[in-house]
Amino acid sequence: MSVYFISIITIGIYGLSEIPKTYYGEPIVLKSNYIYFTSWKYVRQGNFSWEVQFDPNTPESERKQPAWLRGDGIGAKFKPIDMPYGIRLVAQPAQKIPLKPGQMIAQVFDEGKYKAWYTIDPCPDPEPFSNKDKILPGHNAHIAYAESKDGITWEKPNLGIYEYAGNKDNNIVFRGDVDGSIRGFHGGCVFVDPTSVEERYKMLYLGIITDEEWEAFEKKYPGEADTMARRSNINGYRCVFGVFGLVSPDGIHWKSIPEPLMIQHADTMNTCYYDIDRKQYVAYIRMWQVNERVGGASESWITVGRRSIGRAISSDFRHFSKPELVFTTGADMSPSHVWYTNGKTTLPGCPDNHVMFPWLWELERDGGDVWLLSSADGWTWSRVPGGPVITCGNSGEPDGEHVVCSGNLLEYPDNTWRIGYTGHPIPHKYPGRDVSKRKGLFPGIQSVSGLATWQKGRLTALQCDGEGEFATVAVIPPTDKIRLNAIVRPTGYIKVAVRLLDKGIVLRNFEDTDRIVGDGLEIPVKWNGDPIIPHQGKPIIFCFKMKQAKLFGIEFY
Repeated sequence: MSVYFISIITIGIYGLSEIPKTYYGEPIVLKSNYIYFTSWKYVRQGNFSWEVQFDPNTPESERKQPAWLRGDGIGAKFKPIDMPYGIRLVAQPAQKIPLKPGQMIAQVFDEGKYKAWYTIDPCPDPEPFSNKDKILPGHNAHIAYAESKDGITWEKPNLGIYEYAGNKDNNIVFRGDVDGSIRGFHGGCVFVDPTSVEERYKMLYLGIITDEEWEAFEKKYPGEADTMARRSNINGYRCVFGVFGLVSPDGIHWKSIPEPLMIQHADTMNTCYYDIDRKQYVAYIRMWQVNERVGGASESWITVGRRSIGRAISSDFRHFSKPELVFTTGADMSPSHVWYTNGKTTLPGCPDNHVMFPWLWELERDGGDVWLLSSADGWTWSRVPGGPVITCGNSGEPDGEHVVCSGNLLEYPDNTWRIGYTGHPIPHKYPGRDVSKRKGLFPGIQSVSGLATWQKGRLTALQCDGEGEFATVAVIPPTDKIRLNAIVRPTGYIKVAVRLLDKGIVLRNFEDTDRIVGDGLEIPVKWNGDPIIPHQGKPIIFCFKMKQAKLFGIEFY
């Protein structure tokens, strides 16, 4: 009877169609025309075989036995197959370019425009319709919108949506202090949802939650509320937090989602995106690596807990799973270093190439730099070797003590990749953030915002200092020509061979590769002057031999 009931339920949910299956291995379909080496995702791990050497008198029946059943004859030779050697991944440092007057940091590039949503302080004048004075300072900002065709010159459209300073002649698109609300706004992000039209733009942010909202959430989702989200009042201001959402068809007219997406003490710059592979919304948020306490409620977690990076998922952008810890202070790190932000984004035009730009807060100096994390699948993360990618300036300079990233990594018209940063001249918790009141440490030196900049594709290098080689996983080639983003010294080389996945038939060999030397974003690969790879649409594997070279990416063109 139980089996029959379960069968009926299964048919009711899925109908008569088969549940989609996922298969693993190779070949793979690229989500763009580029292969970038931010992780080992596209590099074969290598293989090997032990080739048994037989005595000439060994009978044929014994030679044909499976390897685990026969002996090793007169010895066995180790034979590597596509074994990588002499290569390593190296994160590349950014050039910090301060913003020009009127320039802004874009969050997305969509519909041919760079688009920015940024915070403005509440109007200092009384506003009877507003609850701004009831919301914790720093959590009561408003959201305004600007757009640009080139990322340099920006327009702030007069939208007439919200009143501010006695009129609606402004570009404000969201206020969390009106219509009786005390949610406010803190630590949010905007992203484009490729699966929706009416809710194409989505925003995730931290807000103040009421007791009624908390109780309703706990009743609906037992055990999911983060107890650390309920803090004691600060100077009479409520400090109980939830993560909320907004949706919009155009990024200008926003609608609030009534219920909190989750209840979490995520008091930093949180990020969210739609994962095209998992077909889920994925939020990366502030979490705390902290031990369970005995003895009831306490806020001791603030001093002993380590700020870390957490993740939650959702199928509908209405309710997210209880967050899980995904990246925290490791055993290979100093115990006083913590990951303060996450800076999750993807490479421009490559929605399945996942990276993070987190700020590493070094408590012993109350400052720190931005590092690069990468993931082959958007789920499991590691730090890319090579040191921080966005570093502090010299002591006393506007970015001398700590730098933090925000927004997404975007491509700009001058063949660069850029992501926003803000640098500060004083330590993070130093009591002089208001430069007009700071008299002791670096008086008059203001913070600086800018764009951390790399040449297109050059976020990480697959670097070979001496000699080395590797092979890629098999890909379905979108075109029959490739060019490399690479730097090759005059005494070095890059040679490329191509073979079919099926039967290993060689289409192009190392010896025929035309010389590749110098520094170029788009270096065509040719074999005796011919750039065509005669793959006829079949899956192919690239093999590389390198010396004194940096390979940043492969482009099909």
